[in-house]
Amino acid sequence: MQTRQDKKTRLQVIRMIVSSQAIESQEELLVEMDKAGYPCTQTTLSRDLKQLRISKVRARNGHPVYALPHEGQFVHVPTREEMDLGKWGVRFSGQLMVVHTPPGHASMVAYDIDCAKRTPFIGTVAGDDTIFVALGEDVERAEAIRAIEEIVAPLRGKIK
Repeated sequence: MQTRQDKKTRLQVIRMIVSSQAIESQEELLVEMDKAGYPCTQTTLSRDLKQLRISKVRARNGHPVYALPHEGQFVHVPTREEMDLGKWGVRFSGQLMVVHTPPGHASMVAYDIDCAKRTPFIGTVAGDDTIFVALGEDVERAEAIRAIEEIVAPLRGKIK
């Protein structure tokens, strides 16, 4: 089974190969990935290219080659996971805590909050990317922040 770290490393290897060589086809890129010790299927490579926003551009010799955004120079292109990290957040209004998640994550996170033992939370209502979390009476924000950071890992250290 592939881990997140494996995928992240594979995406970095693709970025480096595309930025340092004139790659004209997915087959050629698959060979280079294999040489680099990161063999993958054509389907996986195709998805990775789309995620990285790598496209074909016309090289000086007229041949189409793969290039990263920003004229084919090697630049850090954030992965979907890295972009989603910026979508996590928490705001308060009285005894209501609003948790913002990437699209599609709210119900899963709300379930985790509801299932957590001994929390200052009474319950949750989840949408697609937003969760309303009701706090118990007289619960301080600092206590709620500690509890939510313990339950929801992407929020650790992000709440002020």
